[in-house]
Formats: sequence, C-alpha cells, structure tokens
Amino acid sequence: MKALPLFSLVVALSLGAAPNAGLKPVWEDNFDAKDYDLKKNWNISGQARVVDGKLQIETTPKDKAGFWNGSNAHTSKKFTHGQGYFEASIRAVQSKNRGWTVFGIRNENMTKAPAASMHFVFNGADRIEPVLNIFDEDGATRLAPKEKVIAMDGGKSYKKFLTYGLQWNATSYIWYVEGRQVHKLSRPIPKEPMYLEFYQHLPEGGLLKDFMNPKLGPEPMQVDWVKVFKIP
Repeated sequence: MKALPLFSLVVALSLGAAPNAGLKPVWEDNFDAKDYDLKKNWNISGQARVVDGKLQIETTPKDKAGFWNGSNAHTSKKFTHGQGYFEASIRAVQSKNRGWTVFGIRNENMTKAPAASMHFVFNGADRIEPVLNIFDEDGATRLAPKEKVIAMDGGKSYKKFLTYGLQWNATSYIWYVEGRQVHKLSRPIPKEPMYLEFYQHLPEGGLLKDFMNPKLGPEPMQVDWVKVFKIP
C-alpha cells in the first residue's frame, strides 16, 4: 500500500482523541530524579548525558578540525516492548549541515524477517522526516515520503519541546506530531518487541564542513521525557 499524504502541521492539537487515549502506560523516563542514573535504563555511547533534567544527544570534536563524534542512547536488552505507542518530548536541532538526530524504535534483530525500525529524522531548521526501514522476504527497504520532510515553519521544532509519537499495531506504522497523525504505512508487522533509541548520526568519517572550530560544535538534541503505552 502507498503511504498516506502528509498533513500540514499546526501547533494546535487535533480535535480527535489523543493517540494514547485509552492505552495503558507501561514505561516512562523523565530524566529528573535527584539520584538519577542514566546508565540504569539506557545504553550510552559518546556524550549522551542528562543536563537539567533533559537527555542531551551531543557531538564531540575529534582530534582533527572539522571532524566530530556522534552519540546515542538506547534501551536494547534493558527495555523492549511489543505493539504499542511510543512518545517523547523533544526539542530538535536548529543548525543545518550538522548531520542528523533521530528518535526511533527498532527490533533487536534486523535480519530476521519481518523486522522493522521506525524513526523521526531531524535534519535541522524545522526539517523532519518520517522513516521506516523494513526487512522482509525481499530484503531491506528504506521507506520515506516523497515530500521528504514534515513541513514546520518559524522554528517550531527547535524553539520549544514538541511531542513526537510512534505507533505500531497489528496492521500499520503511524507517526504523530503534537497528537496529530502525520504519516502512515501498512507493511509486514514484526512479532518481536522493539527498543527505543536516540542518536546523532554524522556523515562518513564525521566531517562537518560548517563546524571547523572544535569549541563551536552543533547544538544537542534534547529530550524532556519518554513514555510507552500498551495497545489493549
């Protein structure tokens, strides 16, 4: 089936029911406990850390000017969940040409059909793309809308925190922004549970030509909270 067209986004919520309405909460992380230990719930690589009650996915300089390391935080082997609704409050990145940051869910084994990874990809300056990677009997396929991005204007995505939701159920994969459905695909559905991930992805080698000064790197992606709901 073809992807549904993207909806034009506005800040106001849809008049319809929220995507988590009637769903049972099963897990959350608010990153704000006094004795909070990030590594208790997350696997960390690079400089993903909690600052002022927010998870920050950062870039760090390498030894050579213009080259950077990415970071990630994921719950593989620590928390996984089956069909449900996964949401996070995120302040996205503003700068272009600084790689891209990702909020997603995925199967542990991406070579056992059917398997999937489902993401929001943040490219800077209000450019956001819903992406689904599928592994089935035909092999691996990356699916994204022809429009490439979810259109937002005026710095909505990076001036404040917005809620981004990912749902997979018995028939579909659905993306939400601020409670509004923005993309939907019907494809093979895995049986295995998925884990959460946030990461900073860089071009090959980590070269960012717009960030040659190691003291003036790209700003971090920030996550205020994460919640997971079970579909009855």
